[in-house]
Amino acid sequence: MEIKNKVTRHTIFIAVLIILIGAILVYANYQKSKPAGSTISVLFIGNSLTSVNDLPKTVSDIAKSLGDTVNYDAYDPGSYTLKQDSTDQIALGKIKSRPWDFVVLQEQSEMPALADSLVNSEVMPYALQLDSLIHPPGSFTETVFFETWGYQNGDQLYCSSNPTLCNYTSMQNQLTKSYRLMAQKTGGLLAPAGEAWQLARQTHPEINLYADDRHPSTAGTYLAACVFYITLFNKPVTGATSLTLDKSQAKILRQIAEQAVLEK
Repeated sequence: MEIKNKVTRHTIFIAVLIILIGAILVYANYQKSKPAGSTISVLFIGNSLTSVNDLPKTVSDIAKSLGDTVNYDAYDPGSYTLKQDSTDQIALGKIKSRPWDFVVLQEQSEMPALADSLVNSEVMPYALQLDSLIHPPGSFTETVFFETWGYQNGDQLYCSSNPTLCNYTSMQNQLTKSYRLMAQKTGGLLAPAGEAWQLARQTHPEINLYADDRHPSTAGTYLAACVFYITLFNKPVTGATSLTLDKSQAKILRQIAEQAVLEK
């Protein structure tokens, strides 16, 4: 009789556990689908690819035009790496300053495009370290990895020692691979701005996404911001403000962002 009671209690415990896990998963999925009029808080940690043209504000402006709100802060010193961020007291202080909904991590523009061995030693450990600080046990903050874009024509200066940098395509492919691995290893979200740029370059080469060989033009920042809106709110960016862009061009970029995020 005692054995039977133990088996029954064990069965009940397992059933309750399954129900709780299911409820947690439902709650998590609900959180990812933001209803109209949502407000989220986002911390952007990056460098000049984030600061040029003020990407965080552009995301906020796009959200506002669609009836949503993004309360944001940013820390983006020029050329900063995740390794530097991992010991930077300002960056760490901002992460701990409030219970953010999302913290965006953007690595230096070339680091994730290097050979796998270098990514594994110089990028991945710091992505994992920062992720563990962003959402410790019990936290609902999500890490978002800002997948950046390859240089317009690769980086010829370091091509001989780093073949993955020799042209745009190989650089972008390695960036995509590395950022996807970071998201996979941490369970974080991926904002595939680099893949959106790649799609835009393939289908609408007349739209200039670059201000120089690596930094974004206003159109480039707009495209990245659309990718972020879709990623953070988990819904299309259809009908968003065009800001200072030509309306027809902005519409094309919004459609490309949706394709890059929602159709993957």
